[in-house]
Amino acid sequence: MSTKKDNFTLKDKFYMEIALDLARSRHGLTGSNPSVGCVIVKNDKIISIGQTSFNGRPHAESNAIKNSFEDLKGSKMYVTLEPCCHHGLTPPCTDSIIKSKISEVIYSVTDIDKRVRNKSFKILNSKKIIVKKGLLKNKIENFYYPYFFNRKKKLPYVTGKIAVSKKQYYLQ
Repeated sequence: MSTKKDNFTLKDKFYMEIALDLARSRHGLTGSNPSVGCVIVKNDKIISIGQTSFNGRPHAESNAIKNSFEDLKGSKMYVTLEPCCHHGLTPPCTDSIIKSKISEVIYSVTDIDKRVRNKSFKILNSKKIIVKKGLLKNKIENFYYPYFFNRKKKLPYVTGKIAVSKKQYYLQ
């Protein structure tokens, strides 16, 4: 079943919610990398999951591909953030996706990192992989607000917590 507004099914939304839960569970524990969640589905069955490892490496997509005991050919990947496509401390996730023969990738939010932004979409599309983006976009953009803040402003996103006791004064 698809809604006319965004062309995503209820199952698509369900799988992306699971990917978001995976990302949330590592929030703040992935070093300088954003926490990402990934779910791989084949024949309407989850065959693998992955999330960004502690300290940021390996990435969620690589972990999900590595964790699968089934053939990934013809499967669909749901990932919260656009997969990386550049060589850094790890090889590009797009290379792993292509090698594994995943046929469709759905990601929620475009990565604002200049090394990645919209490049993964083009790379995967050029390899005949169906790519869709924007699933649960508002919800997941909100989750990545600290990451976007850091990348845009080159400053850490800091939250503070203050404890204050309430002291009661009595007039006599």
